Amino acid sequence: MSQKFSFAFGAACIAAALLAGCGGGGGGGGGGGGFPIGLPIVLNPVALSGKATYDSVPNNNGPLLYASTTAKPVRGATVEVLDANTSAQLALTTTDDGGNYAVSVPANTNITVRVRAQLTRTGPGATWDVTVRDNTRSDALYSMQSASFSSGSVALTRDLRADSGWGGSGYSGTRVAAPFAVLDTIYTSMQKVLSVAPASAFPVLKVFWSADNAPSTSINLATGQIGTTFFFNNGSSGRQIYVLGKENVDTDEFDAPVIAHEWGHYYQSAFSRDDSMGGEHDGTDRLDRRLAFSEGWGNAWSGIALNRSNYVDSTGAQQGDGGRLDLSAGPPTGNPGWFRELSVQAILWNLNRQAGFKPIHDTLTGFQFRSGAPVTSIHAFAAAFNATSPGNASALNSLLAGQGITSSDAFGTGESNDGGVPRALPMYGALTVGPAPSSACVSNAAGTGNKHGSIAYLRFTAPANRDYQVTVGGATLPDFDVFRGGEIARSGNRVSLSAGEYVLAVRDAAMTSSSASPLCLSVLVQ
Repeated sequence: MSQKFSFAFGAACIAAALLAGCGGGGGGGGGGGGFPIGLPIVLNPVALSGKATYDSVPNNNGPLLYASTTAKPVRGATVEVLDANTSAQLALTTTDDGGNYAVSVPANTNITVRVRAQLTRTGPGATWDVTVRDNTRSDALYSMQSASFSSGSVALTRDLRADSGWGGSGYSGTRVAAPFAVLDTIYTSMQKVLSVAPASAFPVLKVFWSADNAPSTSINLATGQIGTTFFFNNGSSGRQIYVLGKENVDTDEFDAPVIAHEWGHYYQSAFSRDDSMGGEHDGTDRLDRRLAFSEGWGNAWSGIALNRSNYVDSTGAQQGDGGRLDLSAGPPTGNPGWFRELSVQAILWNLNRQAGFKPIHDTLTGFQFRSGAPVTSIHAFAAAFNATSPGNASALNSLLAGQGITSSDAFGTGESNDGGVPRALPMYGALTVGPAPSSACVSNAAGTGNKHGSIAYLRFTAPANRDYQVTVGGATLPDFDVFRGGEIARSGNRVSLSAGEYVLAVRDAAMTSSSASPLCLSVLVQ
């Protein structure tokens, strides 16, 4: 989920039209011109080349700066040349890092050039498939397209530029640039991963942006009521990012850190592990350890990927308001710790500056972090990082201490910072499988649901491969989850486990701010 600022912060070109109806799929390989398999062989071809760019509106400190708009290359995007009369595809390629494309086309033919908001690469080496679509128009793929023209008989050039649509005081034209701005941030994010893991296979990602996508309390994705910019992985639907675009309310297409933050959650889903339950959060909250790590990582990743030291998000009339976070610093109001996303972001951002991204990537994708019993948290990361990159352990331990974190053990053994919720320590209680129940206490002192202390964690060892029954007593609405290498599926109160160590997270889902607190639950695993 994107970080929304609910707390205070002190050329010559061919006219291009935005299309959201050319369908999906398709796409060439990882660059270069020529004809893919299935396209006709062209006799006496004409060389066609050009450059695709988009209007990039910078955001340095919160508000969008339309007066500083520049043209940036559309990198790695799919380009197709179509017969203007029959719509038959005549050539297919991708743009290079300068936005350039080059193909051969039939002579003396009326053609159009279309640039899709699509990144595809089939290898060898790295692979990916990213599309930007309109969720309010049946998930149609965005593209920009030139007017038709004759290919003639000599080499020719046609450039395309995606216009922002900004008219000076509002959007007066089609916002052609928006999908390509989103796509470019994702391209940048992928390149950062490829800089340390050049053969990475990126799972399919669909991004949904619309000028109608607005904040809302009720959700209807097809009409643009998306709540906020967010990432989710929903089984058969795959990995998806939804992006706000409502003018004068909240647009995120040019807020590159917001897009990169959500792509950071995609990275966790694709290559690492994320046990976060999601939900509402902001920088003033004391959060559950899983959520604090996930959101802190998302913020830190935006700075790591984009090579910037602040996180920004524009809002309001003419996108003229907004806020910023200093990624190098922890909570501005004090009270740092493992339960604060701003503490986590500062640790990870500064660690990247000191140690580089490779040991962070190796840790997040490594066996210890991905497969262990402890849930994802800054403690689990620290233990895995120190084992993966012992030469940088002192740097990380210093950063942990600077944010009031006193343990680098995966289970937070010996952690002394309770964040104002004494019942939150020790971070993991002990449970023994059998007829004797264990006690686990939860608190609403920092809030409920996904807040610090509202979920209690217990370590236990399953002695054999079999089904286990979990019983949580003393709660109005008892709830639990079991973890090892991620959340383990269960059926009702029964969960099938192989022998080994696990973590049990328990809570009273009915707890509110007015509930009696702390509440101690009896927990039985048999």
